[in-house]
Amino acid sequence: MNDWIAQAQRIAGAGHALVRMVVAQVRGSAPREAGAAMLFWRDAQGCARIDGSIGGGHLEARAMQIAEHLLAAAPAARRVERFILGASLGQCCGGVVELYWERLDLQCLEDLGRAQTAPGAAPLRYCLLDGSGDQWLVDADAAQAAGLPPAQFPGRAGLLQQGTQRYFAERLDVRDTDLWLYGAGHVGRALVHVLADLPFRIRWVDSREAVLDEAMARLPTHRGGVRPLAEEADIAAQVAPRGAWHVVMTHLHELDLRVCEAVLETGGSGFLGLLGSHTKATRFRRRLLQRGYSPSDVAGLACPIGSGTTASKLPAAIAVAVAAQLLRQRDVAATRMVEVVGAGAAVQAWAVES
Repeated sequence: MNDWIAQAQRIAGAGHALVRMVVAQVRGSAPREAGAAMLFWRDAQGCARIDGSIGGGHLEARAMQIAEHLLAAAPAARRVERFILGASLGQCCGGVVELYWERLDLQCLEDLGRAQTAPGAAPLRYCLLDGSGDQWLVDADAAQAAGLPPAQFPGRAGLLQQGTQRYFAERLDVRDTDLWLYGAGHVGRALVHVLADLPFRIRWVDSREAVLDEAMARLPTHRGGVRPLAEEADIAAQVAPRGAWHVVMTHLHELDLRVCEAVLETGGSGFLGLLGSHTKATRFRRRLLQRGYSPSDVAGLACPIGSGTTASKLPAAIAVAVAAQLLRQRDVAATRMVEVVGAGAAVQAWAVES
């Protein structure tokens, strides 16, 4: 996840020494993928704190022991260690994992934040693993010009070798899927909680401003947001970017239909899912065909979204089923793009008035 930079800035800004651990390379079976990361620090009371996970179990426990020692190291101190999970840690995964540790300070994190948000090409970070503390924040062209090895690794991070020099490299761009969620009712609220730590960047839309404000207040954290004065269907048609994913579960069936029409009208959604029954799905598809939308457009409407996973109608159970379908769809899209996308999430509220 790449929202780790803002979280790390908050921790370091509060005066805490901070160590980050990253799964840098994986061969065979392992509990987490390359790029999975965890922050480690001690709070004002001296209690050990973590954020994120590199897979749990003995591997993570050993990684935190090493991180504890690095808390006292100078900023930019780095370390890489290789673990054979079965032989050295007794874990049944049986693969080989190389972990990367770094001692971070606020200056480094501010540099990372600027690189992450800079306009233009996707930023890359290279860290030289020779004890010098050297790092480069560049795009692919600048990396080539600087004589750095190509950033060729499947996920967000990897280890690169060039001659006698070895680098830890990672992508700093956020590759979360843009997901527009229409409706802040019981299922919408449950779904946002389930998706909070998954690789989706959520825009939450509901024309009932007080309802959305109250729902946002119940979230552990949120990013705030813009308040355009429009109906959900207008947001779908005029604000949501091409290629975004849409999940529709407003408080009115007629409003659901208008949102679906607005999304189909743009002709560029990555996914369109609708909460409802099989009866609702049949009626909506028939009405959309009658209004001139093509059979292929209508066939792409995923309704009932989340069906087939559970018979429960509890909001939390439906949210889990919907999240599972979204993750499966994301895996299919990633395979189609020959790209492995990483984790992370942010929630942005769009309170709108009708």
